[in-house]
Amino acid sequence: MQNFEEVYKELGKLFIEKLPTYIEKINEKKNDGLIIQPFNNTSLEENCIKHPCFKLTFTGGEYSEKDRIIENEVYTVSLEIFLKTQIENIIIAYSRYVEALQIMLNEEESSFQYKITKIEGMKVFINIISTI
Repeated sequence: MQNFEEVYKELGKLFIEKLPTYIEKINEKKNDGLIIQPFNNTSLEENCIKHPCFKLTFTGGEYSEKDRIIENEVYTVSLEIFLKTQIENIIIAYSRYVEALQIMLNEEESSFQYKITKIEGMKVFINIISTI
């Protein structure tokens, strides 16, 4: 877990500074009256009180034989999204947050590779590959 500190710092920059721009892009792209709001988080460790917000959890690291040979570390984080329960079309709103997240992870230049591996309920699981 040599590089997790750098990964964590980059996640903060992406989710706090960059993601609101991508949320706005999704609103402009869809332009159908359903507007998703930027998350209210001001840090990755903030307790989720005012919705919409997210909770980021480090769920593990992997250093398999194959990864050791090619000098990679693989980390997994989960991003749990909390939306207002009275929001109309909550599933569509949730899918738009996931779309904004996916576009951001694909477009932003990074030292790491990000891949959404699973969506379970309101959680998005992301693998992060870091070259040692």
